[in-house]
Amino acid sequence: MARHKEFDQEQALDNALDLFWTKGFERTSMQDLCTHLGIHRGSLYDTFGDKQTLFLACLDRFQHNSDEQYYYILNEEGPPKEVLERFFAKVVDYSMNNLTSRRGCFMTNTAVEVGVSDPVVASRVESYFIYVETLFFNFLLRAQKNGGIKGRHNLRALARFLATTKQGLHVVAKTARDRSVLEDACKVALSVIG
Repeated sequence: MARHKEFDQEQALDNALDLFWTKGFERTSMQDLCTHLGIHRGSLYDTFGDKQTLFLACLDRFQHNSDEQYYYILNEEGPPKEVLERFFAKVVDYSMNNLTSRRGCFMTNTAVEVGVSDPVVASRVESYFIYVETLFFNFLLRAQKNGGIKGRHNLRALARFLATTKQGLHVVAKTARDRSVLEDACKVALSVIG
């Protein structure tokens, strides 16, 4: 008779994400996961599969959480520059927040750590970056249609620039002591909008 899982799978996934984000994929062992999640190895395998499968689920969870943290702002009404100001301010707040332990972006950390050594993970990270670029591109398209952006830039290139700026903010926030370092980068990014 199968045992009933006696743990909250969503909470366990959040806890696994926290551990992977703090230690990275390579430095996190299955025993680390069992200890951190408070789950027996068999239950962990039965519920989430192997370490890579759990890690991929954590990457998906991170993307979902990012939507709730700040990407939703790109769908808000208002002048494009003001919307982007709110967006980047939220990214800076999140990145500089002690609750995030200044760990940077989980996806960017994964790209640097695992990169091309794991094609499945690399593909998932690339999909995330394309997703972020698409969010910015759709934002810019709406803004252009509403007359909020002049046509001097290629919107796809501008979306890539904004996505790269956002990812860079997370990296710089890992070591920057002065918030103005990130805010200066945001001002320059906003200046290309108009």
